[in-house]
Amino acid sequence: MVCMRACGHASLVGSLKSKKYAAKNTRYSIRSFVSYLSNYKLRMFIVAALFVAANVFLAIIPIFIGKLVGALATTPPQTSNAIIYVWALIVCSSGHDILWRSAEIAYMKLLNPLLYSYENILFSEVISKPYPYFVDKFTGKLASYVSTISQEMRGLAETFFYNYISQAVNLLAIIFILSSINWQTSIIFISGIILMAIAGKFTIGNSIKYERIAADVVSTKNGKIIDIIGNFISVKAFHKEFQELQSIRLEQTKTIKAANQSFAWSIFFWGSMSFFVRHLIWPITIAFNVHMFLNGQISIGQLTTLLATILLFSSTIWDIIWQFSQLNLKLARVEEAHTYLFGAVKLKHSSEVARRVAGPIIEQSLTLNNLSFNYPDKADTTVLKDISIVIQKGEKIGVVGKSGSGKSTLAKLLLGYYPVANGSIELDGQTIDTQSLSQLVSYVPQDTSLFHRSVSENIAYATSRDVEHSDIVHAATQANADEFIVNIADGYDALVGERGVKLSAGQRQRISIARAFLDDKPILILDEATSALDSESEVLVQEALELLWEDKTVIAIAHRLSTLRHMDRIIVIDNGHISEQGSHNELLKNKGLYAKLWLHQSGGFIEE
Repeated sequence: MVCMRACGHASLVGSLKSKKYAAKNTRYSIRSFVSYLSNYKLRMFIVAALFVAANVFLAIIPIFIGKLVGALATTPPQTSNAIIYVWALIVCSSGHDILWRSAEIAYMKLLNPLLYSYENILFSEVISKPYPYFVDKFTGKLASYVSTISQEMRGLAETFFYNYISQAVNLLAIIFILSSINWQTSIIFISGIILMAIAGKFTIGNSIKYERIAADVVSTKNGKIIDIIGNFISVKAFHKEFQELQSIRLEQTKTIKAANQSFAWSIFFWGSMSFFVRHLIWPITIAFNVHMFLNGQISIGQLTTLLATILLFSSTIWDIIWQFSQLNLKLARVEEAHTYLFGAVKLKHSSEVARRVAGPIIEQSLTLNNLSFNYPDKADTTVLKDISIVIQKGEKIGVVGKSGSGKSTLAKLLLGYYPVANGSIELDGQTIDTQSLSQLVSYVPQDTSLFHRSVSENIAYATSRDVEHSDIVHAATQANADEFIVNIADGYDALVGERGVKLSAGQRQRISIARAFLDDKPILILDEATSALDSESEVLVQEALELLWEDKTVIAIAHRLSTLRHMDRIIVIDNGHISEQGSHNELLKNKGLYAKLWLHQSGGFIEE
């Protein structure tokens, strides 16, 4: 039997040997999984006990085969004893089958649901990560690795009960049976197994290195495939099918190159194991015991028992070697995945994510005090510098500035995507963190990305309360969305396609506004909410927005300055600083940066 795996990419070998493979002994993934199952010890014991009992019936069969042959080989045959041994063999066979089926049913009822539920733990850990986690990760790779760990752990548990237990029982039975015949044979077997373990540990270690590389390369390739398919609109729009196919072929080439290295070590591993079994243990054991039989030191029944046991050993040892190699390769894959997803930590055992609860309320004002911010991966670049703003309850604030000035970063802080490290945020004079503040905020982004779910589900997505269909329709009507929803096939039950591809930009934006109506928070953040729309859609969206923000505190980020003319105050951000603020007319009179931006608009947008 040869263990072949599709393995990694040669260019990564050097770095992964020294960096990722160095952590192989931490086993955080398997420790997390075992810790999870430890909460269900009784279930584990019941299933394991049934599998052990079933395998004991099978493992002792060589004993009764030898005794049956011995009883029949006498002159005259020992008929009564032979009948007893025949019935013993029948009981062993039937008992094994009955107990094995019972163990399978117990596994299905008691453990299988738990094993599938472990994926909930993994998904909970991933989806609970903060915003920067997803910015730094390849989302396709995240999905691939969650599936990898879940599938491998289910396979590991199944293998433990179906294979590892039977192999352990068989190995102990083999040593016991051989020892009952003569101690020399048991020494031969034990010595051979020890030598095999030493050689196997060395050879399998090299295969593990390349399996860890494989896990990284394959998940990256899968992530790229998901990314390409998820952006099929761009692929089709720019006719990039051939280029994308070539990029995937390149990833496959990298995988194949490293696969040969892994395959070479697999051949060496199986060759060394075969050497000990075929060329040492078998010939020495058979020759020694035949010699003892010819010299009258063991009986024909004992020799038969030994030969039957050797056959059991052959089956068992190859299973053990195969499972040992697969176990190490599985652990290499899951540890690579675990390290990428969670780092060097053992997981908690909760599949629950805290539901959003009602946040504080705004009675008077929201104050930003000397906020400065650097993105975690760009610590030497300050994006916001000493931002101080007092926003009164119900005030409508516009935020403008050139691309890269920091206005969208300010919105991300208010939405709770990042914590405030420098400066503070106060709500009615009390310091508040960005996560708590985000509970007060409804959000309408520039580009609304919808789930591949129904229109109703997408509208209701923003609110944590239970809503009726009538509530959804009312919100859609307020957002000027009901008029197009009722005219599409299946109406509110229509699936919108991945990322809302079946709807136009204006329709998606009105669904986003309907979400905000249903969410109904006291603070509304608009991030370029009309910049990507045609004139007709802009009118409908603008009407919906004006209705939406009537009784709310509004922070609107915009490139289209004309949409901010009637704001109570406009804040101009330049290179991370507040350069000026005031009403539209006041800022024009000041003839500062805002006035320059207004004069240089083209079609209503800021010219860069």
